[in-house]
Amino acid sequence: MASLEDLTPEARDELALLANELANNPQTREQFLRLTKQARPSVMIDSIDIKDEVSKVMSEANDRVMFMENKMRERDAMDDLQNRRNSLLKKGKVKSEEDIAEIEKIMLEKGIQNHETAADYFQWMRQAATPTPSKTFSQNVLDETARGTLEKFWKNPAVAARDEASKALTELRRNARPIGF
Repeated sequence: MASLEDLTPEARDELALLANELANNPQTREQFLRLTKQARPSVMIDSIDIKDEVSKVMSEANDRVMFMENKMRERDAMDDLQNRRNSLLKKGKVKSEEDIAEIEKIMLEKGIQNHETAADYFQWMRQAATPTPSKTFSQNVLDETARGTLEKFWKNPAVAARDEASKALTELRRNARPIGF
């Protein structure tokens, strides 16, 4: 690095003028002072030192405030969750804490966001289907008239279809009034 003694008086004057312009220009003053502080850390520059100290304190305060806000949000969320759990117990939708754990598992699996809806779904899943009474179940699905009509179709479908079509055509020809009246 060249020393100032090696420079001509005009060059030194030019450097001094440039430093003076940089130090007095409001747009470059802070950067000039920071570069000076960086080159010579022991130099006391009150405006930079105070600004840095205030920024550091403000940053720490902001970090503490954000930490506290996050803790409060977390506590509120936990309180809300516990209130919803207690509501299920109070309304009688669940019988124990194990049921609540199962309901919350269902909420995650099925994407249900409401505890009460998930509790209803949980109860519905656990409820057994009521068996159909055996008296109403009939082994014979077809009654006798249907069996008689379909029996000829089972034997020979083509002939049975032709006979039915012939009956329908005869009925249409026999009816003298126009269709729709």
